[in-house]
Amino acid sequence: MRFINDKKILKIFFINFFLLYFFLYIGEILINYSNDQLFQKTRLYFLNKKIKKDLNQIYLNFGSYKLIDKRNLSILPLSGYDQAKILLCLDENNEPVYYNSDFNGFNNEIYQKYNDILLIGDSYVQGMCVKNTENFNGQFKKFNFKTTSLGVGGNGPLLEYSIFQEYQSEYKFKKLVLFITPDNDFFDLSNEMNNKILISYLSNKNFTQNLSNKDKKNEKKNILNEYFGNKTQRFANDFLSIYHFNLKEISNLFGNIFLKKKKKTYFHLQNNKVDQIFFDVINNFNNSLLNQNIDFYVVFNSVTPDILYPSTSESKKYKKLLDIKVSKIKKLLDKNQIMYIDYSEYLLKNYNNKNINVIFKKIDNRWDHYTEKGYYVLTNNIVKLITD
Repeated sequence: MRFINDKKILKIFFINFFLLYFFLYIGEILINYSNDQLFQKTRLYFLNKKIKKDLNQIYLNFGSYKLIDKRNLSILPLSGYDQAKILLCLDENNEPVYYNSDFNGFNNEIYQKYNDILLIGDSYVQGMCVKNTENFNGQFKKFNFKTTSLGVGGNGPLLEYSIFQEYQSEYKFKKLVLFITPDNDFFDLSNEMNNKILISYLSNKNFTQNLSNKDKKNEKKNILNEYFGNKTQRFANDFLSIYHFNLKEISNLFGNIFLKKKKKTYFHLQNNKVDQIFFDVINNFNNSLLNQNIDFYVVFNSVTPDILYPSTSESKKYKKLLDIKVSKIKKLLDKNQIMYIDYSEYLLKNYNNKNINVIFKKIDNRWDHYTEKGYYVLTNNIVKLITD
């Protein structure tokens, strides 16, 4: 009798469990439908589909920031896989954007030793998330400038300077444009400054990891392979994500309701050491380029529209802190007679929160990188800066 009751209890439990999951899943579907994210494919889906179709190895995009906390690395890779097909990102239409990396692992169609401009920066300079004809390399080509991009997604100022130090000798260029992204550069730098290898680039102008060396290239590939491991083969997780069986949005919803949000402190925006290292990075760029008689320019990427047009007390506070930081950097640039442009200022004068979507795109219902027009308009402004 007791055994029968136990079976009934177990049966009732599973029925209620599945009913609960069913209604939660319906809620998950509705949330994703309202956010225009229903059954969106993932990077892993496209990666494995492409590999099966072409029978060639394709890699996910890599950012060095993913490894800066690793203390036991013999070298710190500063770029992704060399001479490989890379899945960069998924665009606003949930379509994959690929590129063929150059022999140092950067997003350049061909190696150009001689360039008009060398571009240094983060994901914007790498070309998130547009086709290569529309990224900065493609845009500058429309103005008859030869450029090479050494941009990598997730880079902050110290990683960018390290890339410059490591690879500059492989290129001849007349001008260098450093892109600063106020939204995240200060936070990125607060993490980068704790890495001994990156600090070595800053403190010793002759420091190098010799990453162009054949043996180091092989070592770099092994490190990347170890990092990605079986991440590209997680079919079950990919299936659960695409069809929303993981209830991700429902989990986030309950988390926002029941978990008390931590008060944001923005420590990285109130840290004087971050400021000083940022200044050191710019001064090192400037001194090195002055010695080589190369023109140096700085471009401030625009902050994303939710910060550009703040609507909450939190976003207004954050924008105010960013403005203070940016003004300090501008003072340093003015002092050293380094020419610059601020894309945020330009957009505030020429656009508003109702038409800013022609400059910025939304992906997964969040403001992301520039649209094709956004890249073009900024490139046009840079051309005016460097030719006036």
